[in-house]
Amino acid sequence: MDFHYQNILLQVLMVLFPFIIYLVLVKEKISDIKHRVMFGVTCGIAITLSLSFAIQINNGRLLDLRLVPWYLAFIYGGNITGVAVTLFYVLIRIIHGGMGMYPSFIILLIASIILFKYKNKFSTFSLKKKLSFSILFIGVSSALIPILGSIFLSEGMTFNKFIIYTLYVLENVILVWIVIYLMELHIEKIDLFNEIQHAEQFNVIGQLAASVAHEIRNPMTSIRGFMQILQSSSRISLSEKEYIKICIEEVDRANAIIADYLALGKNHSSEKDIPLDVTIEIKNAIRSLSSFATLNNVKIDFQHKLPVLVKGNTTRVQQLFINLIKNGIEASGGNGVITIQVQLTQKNVQISIADNGEGMSQETIDRFGLPFYSTKEKGTGLGLMVCRQITEEMGGRINVSSTKGVGTIIYLTFPRFLKS
Repeated sequence: MDFHYQNILLQVLMVLFPFIIYLVLVKEKISDIKHRVMFGVTCGIAITLSLSFAIQINNGRLLDLRLVPWYLAFIYGGNITGVAVTLFYVLIRIIHGGMGMYPSFIILLIASIILFKYKNKFSTFSLKKKLSFSILFIGVSSALIPILGSIFLSEGMTFNKFIIYTLYVLENVILVWIVIYLMELHIEKIDLFNEIQHAEQFNVIGQLAASVAHEIRNPMTSIRGFMQILQSSSRISLSEKEYIKICIEEVDRANAIIADYLALGKNHSSEKDIPLDVTIEIKNAIRSLSSFATLNNVKIDFQHKLPVLVKGNTTRVQQLFINLIKNGIEASGGNGVITIQVQLTQKNVQISIADNGEGMSQETIDRFGLPFYSTKEKGTGLGLMVCRQITEEMGGRINVSSTKGVGTIIYLTFPRFLKS
């Protein structure tokens, strides 16, 4: 069996090259469609280069690294990108021909089924777990291709073949480790950049709130008081009273916006954090919103009963849960369901608040919690900005997962408080 060992390093470099170019070109968050197209093209180029520099084995068998960009297309590009790259993968392999393509198609089918089942959990993994899962998945998949090929072509296993197949599996594993690591560092860098932008926006809004909100609120209180007096007058018509009622409602809405500004502008670092049970806090928030949920024909499902302790301020935590659950109710509309779950790890508490509303686009998810951005007709986005602020004050983080037409899930992760 003729085998050129120098092709191993060349293959790794050729397949790695398109991903490095992608990381260089994409320096900030881009739209979902643009990301899918660019990443799909990157994976397609990587597959083409992989097959172009493939290690030729007898009977039309090729040992190459095409499994890695195919796998990455699903993990980082999504199902649509993954399917498109898969079709491209099959087409290119058919063009090359040979008996060796049939074992690779069988492995591709089996790997696709497994990947569809576990792909959505990948984003919730830690970096270490992402690397371990990817190495295991690619290692097993790439090992099965030559094994199944030998069985399919009725070829015996020799020591030379064993060495070649081992090197082939190793180069797949090493390549997927490098690319996953680079991609995760790239995502972390972009997220950090966005967090810095958010922090600057928080600071600007906070300063604005401190200097303006109090001055606006005082005359608003006087206006509301005089409108209430006018509304009780017997000298004005019913239609005029209705206009006054609308004015009072709008003043109340303006006051609610000012309250959000004041919440952003206030420094809460001096407030004492105490151990509190999030199970109780969630139940209290649900109780406060029960009439609002009934009015909107939305059911709130929360079954967790065991105490779960975190450190925080009860008033602020209540504000956090009420804002998020209320948003879920408004998004769900009639016959909606809000599902709240609590999961524990050794160090953290993860709370998920899921609705079955209309969902959000990737652009909306990227702008989640930014000031002055809201999907509501009369929203300001300050409520979600306050939620982000409260979460960060407690040393936690907030993440969003949403699918158009399916619903939205808000993930809150807090450090767990353990009694000594």
